[in-house]
Amino acid sequence: MKKKFVVLLSAVTMLGGMAIGVGAAPVLEKITANLNWGIRYEVNGKQWTPKDQSGNKIAAINYNNTTYLPVRAVSDALGIAVKFDNKTQKITLGEKLATTPLTSEKIDVGYSSVVTTDKQYTVHDGKDYGSGVLMKEINVEQKVTFKPEGKHQTLELSVLPVSVSKEISVKVFNGEVLLKEVFLSPGGSGQSVTLDIKGAKELKVTAKLVDIIGASGTIFLAGTYK
Repeated sequence: MKKKFVVLLSAVTMLGGMAIGVGAAPVLEKITANLNWGIRYEVNGKQWTPKDQSGNKIAAINYNNTTYLPVRAVSDALGIAVKFDNKTQKITLGEKLATTPLTSEKIDVGYSSVVTTDKQYTVHDGKDYGSGVLMKEINVEQKVTFKPEGKHQTLELSVLPVSVSKEISVKVFNGEVLLKEVFLSPGGSGQSVTLDIKGAKELKVTAKLVDIIGASGTIFLAGTYK
């Protein structure tokens, strides 16, 4: 695992709250502590094993009669976004005040989709969304994968028509869980939705015609994370 600053959470707050027991000290202080591999965990009634970003098991740390776990492992278990800013030595949990454009994070596009800042696509009803993903040649299912990588709690997503001659179904998934389905109709306007993405690492967006006979469509996706 890469060398990095680690903030620890008290395990006794794991299922109740998210109170951090360590301040933003300007220097690291050396301590003597013990790894406790004997602790068992349950989250929402299910057995849980804390792991690092590489999938390796993590032991709790016992220090001064208090038990600690790494904040990222706990945030993943509870579905809370966590972001660490190495420059400022700041950890942010949950929804942030500032927004992050959808296209500022990694995106995997299909063969007929593209990230664009072209104003002929980014401007809708007088509003310029700045950037987004253009999904073209939609008939059978097309897919785009957004990768917030666990750093964001919510997604404000706008699904906008570019060329829609038949109804298009757009679905957003967090893993196998369907978060939202919206429909774009010929002559209709776009739709904007607020999604609780619970610190998701990947979000899959699919688009396809409801009736795939003799037609194809183009839509534009834009939004911001918080």
